[in-house]
Amino acid sequence: MMLGRSAALVYGAPPRVNLLPPAERERREQAALARRWGLIAVGAAALVVLAVAVTALLVRSADGDLQAEQARTTALARQLAANRDVATATRDKSAYEAYRTQVMTSDVSWGRALGALQDALPNGARIDGFDAVVGAAASAAATSATGGGATLAATAPSGTVATFTVQVSSMLPMDQKAVVASFTRVPGVLGVEMADLSSESSASYSSTTTVFFDDSILSHKYAEKAG
Repeated sequence: MMLGRSAALVYGAPPRVNLLPPAERERREQAALARRWGLIAVGAAALVVLAVAVTALLVRSADGDLQAEQARTTALARQLAANRDVATATRDKSAYEAYRTQVMTSDVSWGRALGALQDALPNGARIDGFDAVVGAAASAAATSATGGGATLAATAPSGTVATFTVQVSSMLPMDQKAVVASFTRVPGVLGVEMADLSSESSASYSSTTTVFFDDSILSHKYAEKAG
């Protein structure tokens, strides 16, 4: 009878024994630790250098943008200074045109108004002189009553556009009511005020009368042009 071969014995790996002395092992561990800390320090320094470089680039770019904007601002200031005279002239021109429009649209037909007053006088009376202003000027009666100190006619009706102060003379005795009534009937007259009625001689009579006109006295000659 044959006997079978027995299985081979398997032994574990040979034991590993660190034969280095403890001092050498400690030295090597310290060297490895120093290398790790050195790598960390180099990495931190590299990061710092990179951050400084990026910051410097950003500052340089910002300085360039600032200088460009300052140059642009200076150029614009020079252009504004060069165009200041033009702007002033344009503003003055606009103000002048506005004033001209106002004046042209309020042009008074002085001759037509004076002719209407003359035509309304009684027979034998005539206008020897007159003063005419735009607006409600001081009436002859108010000026006489205040010794020439009046600046506005206290009796000027609302809406007065022009004021006439006329000197009327006649060879015939003039009734104050007749002169006032004749001027009152003139179209556009808002009010009439007689300052005085005097007689220099038996053949010469004179009076000073203030007449207030409304806007119907305007000629509207320049209204279309002004518009």
